[in-house]
Amino acid sequence: MGHLYIVSAALGGAAVLVGSFFCVYQLYRLVQVDAECRGLKHPRLWGLLAASGNGQSGLLLYLVGRRKHPVLSMSKEQKDCMGRRKKRFGVGLLFLTLGAVICVLSMLLGGQMG
Repeated sequence: MGHLYIVSAALGGAAVLVGSFFCVYQLYRLVQVDAECRGLKHPRLWGLLAASGNGQSGLLLYLVGRRKHPVLSMSKEQKDCMGRRKKRFGVGLLFLTLGAVICVLSMLLGGQMG
């Protein structure tokens, strides 16, 4: 019976990892598209900075820096892309949350058994 809790904790941990990597990638792409719409130089660098900051300090730096640059033009494709990325980010957060809940519950219930 204890093996079931170990397997479910491992599956929950895997869901947390998949969800977190998916969220980071979607954040990178969202910032990249937003930077392109605002006419910022090096949108890929802004995306990388926003997605990889320790404690999301890169994202805060981007949000503060972009205030000086209004949206110049946003095509229909870019609007659709941003909408899809936001939905995918939500799916990644859902994976992350469910994985964390499964992992914690399985560790708590498995600890009570032993």
